[in-house]
Amino acid sequence: MRKMLDGRTILVLGVGPSLGRATALMCADEGANLALAARSQPVLDEVSREVTARGGSAITRITDMNDAGDCKALVAETVARFGHIDGLVTVAHAAEDNKTITESEDDLSNWRPIIDTNIYGTLQMIKAVIDQMVTQESGGSIVIINSMTANLPWPGLLPYASSKAALAAAARQMALEYGPRKIRVNSLHCGAILNDGLWDNLQYLATVNGTTKEEEYTKIAALSPLGSIATPEEYVGSILYLLSDLSAPVTGISLHVNSGRYMA
Repeated sequence: MRKMLDGRTILVLGVGPSLGRATALMCADEGANLALAARSQPVLDEVSREVTARGGSAITRITDMNDAGDCKALVAETVARFGHIDGLVTVAHAAEDNKTITESEDDLSNWRPIIDTNIYGTLQMIKAVIDQMVTQESGGSIVIINSMTANLPWPGLLPYASSKAALAAAARQMALEYGPRKIRVNSLHCGAILNDGLWDNLQYLATVNGTTKEEEYTKIAALSPLGSIATPEEYVGSILYLLSDLSAPVTGISLHVNSGRYMA
């Protein structure tokens, strides 16, 4: 049976121990060659070893998406190794500032790193990939990992949610402008992801509230009709859909994947 990404080259920006890793392994299982980018070489090396153990092929490169030169160099190295780029998944993001607008600096300088990274950093990587896709004339699929918070507000996430909403608008614009070049651009709006970081947060809430992390999980999961929080491995099926020919006529959409907590 032919694998859904057989022979394609997929670039994954933001390879960490959670969704980035799961995306890379899924792509390898589906027959793709991989270019893996992140800020940590040890993490890249570990995921690359896992890809190789599954019979896949991967290159790795330390990449700062805030540096346009880094983004172009990653694309160039990928093309030099595999000859083409057929897909991009942008997982990397910043979300460190939880101040409200009245708590922030008058010039909002505390928010600018988040917004610059999430918007300009992501778009710099996308630009470098689209430049290549236009040159090779075979099109491709770009998947922007977005967030439920772009549509469903959550306290303390104004710069993060605003940047993600901007990316959803950018995806629609790029889908319109590059559709004639066979380039599809879509946003995957994730809810909470059941990973080590979330369990750490649940443990913190349990300590504050005098409960257990399992009880805190149940409270958050109950906010969704499916009564669950998806794991990284459960999310990647939707990424595969957007990368593969299953979604050939799909572009410019915001696909909400959050156990039904936000429905659009």
